[in-house]
Amino acid sequence: MRFNQRFPNNMTRFVLPSSAAVIVGGGSGNRFGGDKLTVLLAGKPLIAHTLSAFEGTVAVSAIVLVVPPGREEEFRTIAREEGISKLTSVIPGGEHRHESVRRGLEALPPGVELVAIHDAARPLITPDLITSCLEMAAQEGASALAVPVTDTLHRIDASGCAAGTVDRTTLRAMQTPQVFCAAEIRDLLATVSGNPTDEVSVAVAAGKKVSLVEHHKPNLKVTWPHDLVMAEALLRASGGKRERQNEK
Repeated sequence: MRFNQRFPNNMTRFVLPSSAAVIVGGGSGNRFGGDKLTVLLAGKPLIAHTLSAFEGTVAVSAIVLVVPPGREEEFRTIAREEGISKLTSVIPGGEHRHESVRRGLEALPPGVELVAIHDAARPLITPDLITSCLEMAAQEGASALAVPVTDTLHRIDASGCAAGTVDRTTLRAMQTPQVFCAAEIRDLLATVSGNPTDEVSVAVAAGKKVSLVEHHKPNLKVTWPHDLVMAEALLRASGGKRERQNEK
């Protein structure tokens, strides 16, 4: 699917289809040692930063937030206090990630063509990166944020010792958002087996092409307590703001 439009001045402007976001935060937070989505980050609940980035993305018209069961009203209150106007649903997550994503997709408003699926615990995402992923998916069918692997990688043996170097030139660390045709990813997740760790895994297993948007901007996922310290430092270094995109 391509959404380029030619205008009289011979300039081509990219016209995106109807787009929405499913922000997934239904996990237990065991590795973090508690609730990470409402912990304060630069003076605001962590989830507020994530929501604000999608709120400030012009192309995103609706946001569905998936949260731990029984805490829906708590997160609605946070969104309301942060002035998040695009939030259309807050729903309980499932036991596994793909179940939470599937529930989020089912809650999308009618007419959504592209959906950006994003980890709620990635609060450093920006409107520009979100838009880049939407544009790539509109051009190529599906996309995901990714970063080149910079550490040297080694296989290990049964005793835990280094056993061989892995060529990292063709490796990428996957991030979110991951953007798909909403109807297509909904159908793929309806028949998924096992417990895939992200939606790219599901798409690739089904033989689908997923184009990568490579970048070098901070977009860490808060998983361990020390991740919060790093995210705090990065946010404060940037002024703690997520700028809204200007309407065009």
